[in-house]
Amino acid sequence: MAESKLVEHLNKALSLELTGIIQYSQHSFLVNGTEREVFCDFFRSQADEALEHAKFLGDKIVALGGLPTVEPAMIRQTVELKEMLEQDLALERDAFEAYRSAWDACAEEHLATKFWLEEHIAEEQLHIEELEKLTSHRKATVDHEKIVLKEAG
Repeated sequence: MAESKLVEHLNKALSLELTGIIQYSQHSFLVNGTEREVFCDFFRSQADEALEHAKFLGDKIVALGGLPTVEPAMIRQTVELKEMLEQDLALERDAFEAYRSAWDACAEEHLATKFWLEEHIAEEQLHIEELEKLTSHRKATVDHEKIVLKEAG
């Protein structure tokens, strides 16, 4: 029973990684203008990372006796960079929650899987933070207008 719940959550994560492969690839194709030079490679590297995650998840699901999904979650597309980044932020937040749910469902006998999930939860959090900065959801604040360096002494 516990393994079937874990497989269910891993399949949800797999579905989102499949979406990431497609959505990030589509964004790399559609990004244009002066942003293309920077963001085309960014989107493609994210798609490549999603593929690596999907491979691991598929293999792990089979190892647990499950059947890996072939259905991606909802794929979003646009030709506007800001909207692409917002769509990718939503995808990363969903993936974070899927990995957390899988971690919660992971029994003690699957300790290595639990460690892998912890690593991916941390990675997803970093992706979320970067996308929040790119979309201006997260900004630094400046308390002082100038910086005064102290002398070493």
